[in-house]
Amino acid sequence: MRDPYLYPDSEVLRNLADIHDVDMLRNMEADYCSFQLSEIVVDDIEMAYDFGTLCNMHHHIFQDVYEWAGKPRVINIEKAETVLG
Repeated sequence: MRDPYLYPDSEVLRNLADIHDVDMLRNMEADYCSFQLSEIVVDDIEMAYDFGTLCNMHHHIFQDVYEWAGKPRVINIEKAETVLG
């Protein structure tokens, strides 16, 4: 099955800005998502950490970058993260 999250013949995730360059997408994601992450940290709301909450957090963080933010995947994906090694 072809990965529906990638542009055809590419390793770049489909995104709302229609960026096809992996480095440009990485920079956009970092710019947009760092602010959204800071909002979650600042709000410091006590919550249950269940699947629904994680989906809501994922949507909040990635809503400006990916159309599918916060939605369960139709196939498993993974993305290499330099920070995580």
